[in-house]
Amino acid sequence: MRKKSTIILIFIMVAALLLVSCAQEGVPSTTEPEEKQVKGTVTGGDASLGETVNLKDINVEQQGENTVVTMYFLNGSRVAGVDESKISAVPEYSVQMLSAPFRMQVDLSVGFWDYAENNETYSNSVLYGLFNTIHSDSQGKLSVFFQLNEHVEATLKEEGDKLVFTLTPSPQAGQEAYFVGLNAYEAYEQSLIPEDTGLTPTMCDGLADIMLISSPLKDEASAKKLAEEIDLKIANTVPAKKAYSFSMETTALPAYNRDADAESVKEEPVVLKDGTPTPLPVLVENGRYLCTTGKGNIIYARSYVPSSGEDMEQVLKEKLWMIETNGKKTQLELPDFYSVEKAAVSADGRYIGILDSGIENKVLYVYDTEENILHNLGEEGLGTITTSFAWDAERPIVYAMSGLGTSQGASALQLVKYDFSKEAGNRVDAIGGDMPGADSRIALVNGKIYFADKEEAKIYSLDLATEMREEVAQGIDFAVAPDGNNIAAVVPVVEEGGELGGSLTFNIVLTNLSTKEQTEIMRGIGEGESPSIGFDAGSDILYFTTYSYEGTTPQYQVAVLEYSISASELSLLEYSKTERIMPGLNAGEIYIINYYSQNEDSFYVTYVQTEK
Repeated sequence: MRKKSTIILIFIMVAALLLVSCAQEGVPSTTEPEEKQVKGTVTGGDASLGETVNLKDINVEQQGENTVVTMYFLNGSRVAGVDESKISAVPEYSVQMLSAPFRMQVDLSVGFWDYAENNETYSNSVLYGLFNTIHSDSQGKLSVFFQLNEHVEATLKEEGDKLVFTLTPSPQAGQEAYFVGLNAYEAYEQSLIPEDTGLTPTMCDGLADIMLISSPLKDEASAKKLAEEIDLKIANTVPAKKAYSFSMETTALPAYNRDADAESVKEEPVVLKDGTPTPLPVLVENGRYLCTTGKGNIIYARSYVPSSGEDMEQVLKEKLWMIETNGKKTQLELPDFYSVEKAAVSADGRYIGILDSGIENKVLYVYDTEENILHNLGEEGLGTITTSFAWDAERPIVYAMSGLGTSQGASALQLVKYDFSKEAGNRVDAIGGDMPGADSRIALVNGKIYFADKEEAKIYSLDLATEMREEVAQGIDFAVAPDGNNIAAVVPVVEEGGELGGSLTFNIVLTNLSTKEQTEIMRGIGEGESPSIGFDAGSDILYFTTYSYEGTTPQYQVAVLEYSISASELSLLEYSKTERIMPGLNAGEIYIINYYSQNEDSFYVTYVQTEK
């Protein structure tokens, strides 16, 4: 009987254990995420998540006296056309607090950042706002700076796909201190400001501008000494920027010093429009716009003087940079160039053609972005000097006007092509038989290559399908409309009894390539001028420049005119400080490239103007 009772007791105990086990199944763990206090530098996250993590959203809410900031992450980006999916962790991160001014810096390993700022949510919180820094030298690294209006104690915790910060006010008394400032936030993003300068970005008073600032310094002498040291460190990379010292309360935001250096280019009234000096938005702050890729990335040339240890020539050189659609600026891994006249991208986006004008020659290079190879086409049989080039609209073929000699005296110029789809050594072919070319720009539109023979003052087209050449207009320079319907030419007008090359003026003449009908747009452009000329992306508007126009001034010496083909109307667009204009990527857009000088530093700035 006792044995039976024991067996029954065992069954009861097992049943109880089973019930407890069943009750526990499906119950979420009560383990709370670890909360970390942000002291020094705090790191965490999952480094194995890959490069397609997206900072999808940032939410700010007030919970009593605390401000809670939540970062939400997922995989992919609808904005970038990459399918989105959930993740169960946050990406690798690093967090630190910066003081005077108060900021929280969050470094993230992400490939996308689709979050949108919502200034309304910052009201009554410890936040002035936030901004992000896109680092050029690090793939997939984004820094988000939270600008704080007072000192805080910060904690963080990882909650699945969320990174949650709790910011608790911890007021500190302010005191006067000295600082070093530098208006070079763009250069900071480009990794041109050495880390050992100790400068970090901050919002300025008014929250509209971002500058770089040092840690607080004990006295003015220390600040001035540090400014001098910083100037030496950035002399070769960003010579137009100058560090400066100032004082302020440690609890304040710095004033933005627009007069410190070349930052004033953003306020430069580069055009005179309707009688009013007018500044324009800056497209490239320190560089010449060259072209835009099929993905919308901007390629530009940036000038600098190499250090003596880097280059014995010590002459001005250029490096190529790219601005991606997300704002990231990256220097292309290419050698220095002397002066890039033109750059253009192949139809498939793989190759970048670069025409570099050196001291003795003009060389066409092609950079293969997939193989990371720079081809010198002059060394591969194209010719030792190239005057111009254009890419095929569909195939990886580059067409060029190329020949022998130097930039001071080219000979045997001819239209040739270089076909990257063929085996190396068999890629170069002449176009149009043995017919000579000319020292000219070339344009490829609707299967025809256009060029000008300046000695004959004639413009020709060559049909790529038939390789037949045809004279289409008179002139020494030209522009072809993107739709291929019209060509505008700069036509020399020689005085009666004179010779071409002597005293002359120029007319701008439009020719309809189908009907051959000609329209004289403007007469008597001044002797010796070389007008900039180009069609709007929409093909209806022709832009050109002239110094010979009523209303120009010593400061605004160039008149920019526009001719509407549909309206048969010529009008003054504005007066400009520079003749370097070119139609932009979109209809109604113009890029204006000005050579800017200040404090013995000179550099190009590219402005963008949009007609409304």
